[in-house]
Amino acid sequence: MDKYTELKREYDELQQMVSKALPGEDVREAVEAWYIAAALKVWGSNLLYSPDYAAALSVLSGTTYTIEQVVTAMGCCGDPERQLKVPDFFVKLVERDKKNGSADAMDVLEQLNILLVGSAMINGDFTVEEAGVLSGIMESLIRYASAAGLRAPATPDYKNRITAKNTESYLQNDALAAAARNAKIQAGAKETEPSKPAGNSSEPITVTLRFSVDNDNETDKAVNTQAAPPEEAPTVNAPPANDNETMESLLAELDGLVGLESVKQDVHSLMNFIKVAKIREQRGMKVPTISYHLVFTGNPGTGKTTVARLVAKLYYHMGILPQGQLVETDRSALVAGYLGQTAIKTQKVIQQAMGGVLFIDEAYSLAGGTDDSYGKEAIETILKAMEDHRDELVVIVAGYTDLMHKFIDSNPGLSSRFSKYFEFPDYCGEELIAIFERFCTTNGYTLAPDAAALLREKFDALYEARNEKFGNARTARNIFEKAINVQADRLARQADISDADLESITAADVTAAIGGA
Repeated sequence: MDKYTELKREYDELQQMVSKALPGEDVREAVEAWYIAAALKVWGSNLLYSPDYAAALSVLSGTTYTIEQVVTAMGCCGDPERQLKVPDFFVKLVERDKKNGSADAMDVLEQLNILLVGSAMINGDFTVEEAGVLSGIMESLIRYASAAGLRAPATPDYKNRITAKNTESYLQNDALAAAARNAKIQAGAKETEPSKPAGNSSEPITVTLRFSVDNDNETDKAVNTQAAPPEEAPTVNAPPANDNETMESLLAELDGLVGLESVKQDVHSLMNFIKVAKIREQRGMKVPTISYHLVFTGNPGTGKTTVARLVAKLYYHMGILPQGQLVETDRSALVAGYLGQTAIKTQKVIQQAMGGVLFIDEAYSLAGGTDDSYGKEAIETILKAMEDHRDELVVIVAGYTDLMHKFIDSNPGLSSRFSKYFEFPDYCGEELIAIFERFCTTNGYTLAPDAAALLREKFDALYEARNEKFGNARTARNIFEKAINVQADRLARQADISDADLESITAADVTAAIGGA
């Protein structure tokens, strides 16, 4: 039995124990998440990386974990200030034991200890650093059970199990850097031959990566793993394969948007600056430092996502980015519930955005306060990616004006990387009418003059009374959708329906839509 199979057996035993002790509850995902966070924290104490770590996580979870994901997560988990919280499933076990007089929590505690010791030893050593961190994890669980009135064992003594550090099993920093450079060079290239994960062998450590045509790099597959179903991915807007699309056509599309005059000017100025900087570079002159990361501020519905999509394409055509896709995401797609899991989850989103733009809506929600360690973990992961992949990744963050300024000022790393702010103003009544009429044109409707007058009055009133909840273009879209529904109800009662009837949105339709909007 190889070491991965043995570790998988202990892991499955843990899952079965918890599931049996908490019948009727789906706890597998929670157990997996907490175990991975605990293992990362133990491994991270060594400040070194072994390929066995990614291989072990891949075997146990059924999900392929890349070197970059695990290294980043270990970096976040290795922070001694970040404590691993007592998992909810253990809390429930303690409560159940206290009520029933059972000892399931203590059995699970013992199995956790076996599993984590085995995880620490997966690369052939059990270092004093790993023992210290593991002791702290076990002590926190034992302390919780004791405080609840259960008869808990003493914290395990690992002194007799500690070994010398198996330096041959670790990738050194220069090897990690070489692997990263190799990934950049060979992305999209033919797959390389896999090698076995490092163990106790005296052979030189080598890490083999595989690269598929969609640039999703995978860890070594010498270990037999089955990939789990993919998670829900953030929205990816890839640039269309359109040879006729040019800088001029993209800027014309930008200029054709309703309103946003200051934003259009800001984008034009940025493109002009980049253009001149490239000319200076070609002529051997000094080039000023340029930050391509942007902050979009303003209320919802002001076109931030639309402009971000155009900026991604413009960066691509300017040669700033190799691909130019836009990946839209928010806190829910970046933050997980356990220490270390957020870094891995965020890394997956970053990998999708690599070569293009990562657009984070309501980014201020990542800075939830001093006790929001998960949001902080996501921010640190993003900042590291921005530093490590300067030529491959641009980040655009968006949200309410005041909250975004506070968000950027909350972290020195953010304030040093985000220096360009684009303010998206609210749409006035005239602009909202223009947006509504575009919805009509796009969908084959016409707006009667008296209906337009009613709408203009409504939009002017909404604009004058606006607050941070003002919907802008979303309000215009909602009223349009309501109006065509009202029109359909009206026409369905008619015996004879002309083409003009089908196309026209009347004052009566608008009146009903406004009343229900």
